Amino acid sequence: MTLEYIAPRVSIDESDVGTRVIPAVSLARIGVVGTFSKGPVNSPQLISSLSQLVSIFGGYTSGLTGYLSILGAMAQGANDFYVVRVGGASLDSAAITLLDSESGNSVVLTAATPGTWGNEIYAAVADGTLESTFKLVITCGSQQETFDNLTLANVGDIASFFVTAAAADGASDIPANLSSTPLADGDDGAVTEDADYVGTIDGSGNRSGLKVLDTVSCALVICAQQYSTTIRNALLTHCANTEIEYGARMAVLNTASGVTPTAAVLETADIDSERGILAYPWLELTEQAGQFVAPDGVYAGLLSVLAANQSPSNKQLLGVNQMERFLAASEIKALTQARISPISLIYGRGFRVRNGVTLSTDSAWSQTNIRRQFDKLEMEIYNATQWAVSENNTASLRASLAAQIDNYLAAAKTEGEIYDFKPTICDDTNNTAETIEARKLNVNYRVRPTYAADYIDQQVTRLTGDE
Repeated sequence: MTLEYIAPRVSIDESDVGTRVIPAVSLARIGVVGTFSKGPVNSPQLISSLSQLVSIFGGYTSGLTGYLSILGAMAQGANDFYVVRVGGASLDSAAITLLDSESGNSVVLTAATPGTWGNEIYAAVADGTLESTFKLVITCGSQQETFDNLTLANVGDIASFFVTAAAADGASDIPANLSSTPLADGDDGAVTEDADYVGTIDGSGNRSGLKVLDTVSCALVICAQQYSTTIRNALLTHCANTEIEYGARMAVLNTASGVTPTAAVLETADIDSERGILAYPWLELTEQAGQFVAPDGVYAGLLSVLAANQSPSNKQLLGVNQMERFLAASEIKALTQARISPISLIYGRGFRVRNGVTLSTDSAWSQTNIRRQFDKLEMEIYNATQWAVSENNTASLRASLAAQIDNYLAAAKTEGEIYDFKPTICDDTNNTAETIEARKLNVNYRVRPTYAADYIDQQVTRLTGDE
């Protein structure tokens, strides 16, 4: 791999070189960009359970995407997500302006995060316990918060789970008493543009959409329920360009709903990426019966619970009621040849991935498990050899690195994570005077991956007589 040698990437371990443990890298975490009914916007949040997802981002809301994809992933056993909430131009927080006794603006209350959820927040005002103060009562569902002895000077300091508060511009008096009144005009931003998912980095370095995932570690990435060419290309570019220290990753892509196998085959003609998987067709989830959803979350969830060298092919998908389209054997073959990963029903054995292929035209990287097992070993070796950054490039250093990597590969072979390997080359043959002067240290390790037995060729012979 090519690295830039401008500055050390990590702090230096100057202890004596010896046997070093190589910590395992997980390929389970899924980065999800989607729309939700509540929660922080363009801020990555670690989610590990459905209850936590609902608490932070809300549950199912028609027209929103993130919950559907994560629900499908969790049905497979996935429990490690970085979630990024996005929204369209209409995304807005519910708010209310409290008036003083002269009907002048006094205090502005705003829902803690954007979305229609904020329209369910109620505010009431009463006299405070101390003279010239007021009491604010915030109610949301069955939960209630009370803040007493407030003034225009301290109202902004309330620690509410539901709202933020601030004195209105030009306010001169505390708010008048008010019976319980809802906040208004919250909007989920459900109508999005591709750009909302793709995201940007503004002049201040603030990131949005998919760009947020550039700075966190994950192994799988989806833009929930999306299928446009623009978003597909953004996902593939994102995965191809992510630096290894943030995790080598793959994207799971969708076709549109209702696309026929013949039409789906045409969609891959201009795509060539070992970091992309195109899943097909759309599915109905048990927990969301009556609605077909894109398969990105289901497929990513399956990959997240498999070992890196395990092929998703022939693995059962859980929590699936039915498919939008049932596939014939000829269609499964055509889809696979077009580098699409089809899902079909095998009677008596449930819904299963039929071929775990990537979108690469290179046969060396056409299998998802091949790409993922190399990602895992490359990241583990990268992380474990950072102690050598900026150490003197000597024969001793090179020998230590080669020994460390060989020990790791030998253990991986013993555990069945790789099939075989050749001794690591890190000596004078690939570290010349010129490369050393350029402050580069070259390491060449060669690995033969494990292969899935996708085709079982059974031969039956009829015995007769004494044969």
